[in-house]
Amino acid sequence: MTALLVAGLLSAMPLPATQTGAVWLHDDVYVSAGAANSYIDVQCPKGQQGWTLTVRLTSVKPGQPTATGSATTSQVTCDGETQWHQHPVTVRPDTAPFFASRDEHNAGTAELRDPNGNLVGTITRRIYFYAWD
Repeated sequence: MTALLVAGLLSAMPLPATQTGAVWLHDDVYVSAGAANSYIDVQCPKGQQGWTLTVRLTSVKPGQPTATGSATTSQVTCDGETQWHQHPVTVRPDTAPFFASRDEHNAGTAELRDPNGNLVGTITRRIYFYAWD
């Protein structure tokens, strides 16, 4: 009986984000004027330049067109492999504007690439979009 209770509790818990490498996408994104403002933490060798960070977001709400968009920045600050540095990234929509939504199908992906273009880290997770006007 205890095993069933534990299994039931574990199945009710949210799944962890899928992550590899030194990049962390915060699950709270703030929407203003149709754009989505996301926050990503990265780790990369101190002082290195030429790293790129790409963010892809999808906001879903029944009865509304799905909003998607992506942004890439090469303005990545590297503070060291053991130090996280937060980067705000504004993602403009491809077509339909982003909107506040906590839908279970909302998603975001962040990718960190080294100066040679090699994928160093990636994360995909559920995103919560909040209105920020």
